[in-house]
Amino acid sequence: MISKNNIQYREQNENDINGQPLISIVTVVFNGAKTLEQTIQSVISQPYQNKEYIIIDGGSNDGTLELIRKYEASLAYWISEPDHGIFDAMNKGIAKARGEIIGIINADDWYEAGIFNTIANQYLKVGPEFVIHGLLRNFLDEKIYSVAGNTIRGVRYNPVHHPTCFIPARIYQNFGNYNINYRYSADYDLILRYIDRGVKFIFIEKIIANFRLGGLSSISKAEKEMYKVKAKHHLISKTEEVLRVLNVTVRSLIKRLLK
Repeated sequence: MISKNNIQYREQNENDINGQPLISIVTVVFNGAKTLEQTIQSVISQPYQNKEYIIIDGGSNDGTLELIRKYEASLAYWISEPDHGIFDAMNKGIAKARGEIIGIINADDWYEAGIFNTIANQYLKVGPEFVIHGLLRNFLDEKIYSVAGNTIRGVRYNPVHHPTCFIPARIYQNFGNYNINYRYSADYDLILRYIDRGVKFIFIEKIIANFRLGGLSSISKAEKEMYKVKAKHHLISKTEEVLRVLNVTVRSLIKRLLK
């Protein structure tokens, strides 16, 4: 296990600075050396002053640790050790966060320039009872593919875009973190749990984050798990879940046979 905890940096940012709430950002990564630097730069280059940055690495061996050490002075905390998947790593990061509001950005993705000021202003306007989220710009093969946004009214069909979510620490404390029994859809389950418990959401019509398509959540196992989550939260019936999972299985089989 490798770890680094910059206590002085933490204490500096424990309380609001000039009325600015402390924003904690968590990045989880495993062998992400190709894209991690862009992610890090998108956080530390934000002009917003009252922020802390936490990186949770799953035991990378591809140069990721060298990149983390390069930016160590800008980190409040980092650790490299095996974990039980991406959502276990997210939970570790949340446990270390000291901010009033927490954003999670993976090592393939990056924040829009200057967006933390927008998030902080919105947070000060609505308070710690709201999850803040907004637009996500999607990239495919390093080219802009789409800009998408989904309000909670649309969660029956598509999840709220997790990289855009800024969740107050109080909500995590009151309603729980990510369920690591889900390998692919724990973020969707978390949002639906919050909705079920009456947590409020506010959508802002601005690009908050940028996302590279084609990662973990694009495979058929993830699609099947998403239907399981939808059925658990009564967005679809158990019968519909079975039919949709069967459809995914047949499509995957046909695709393999055609190769």
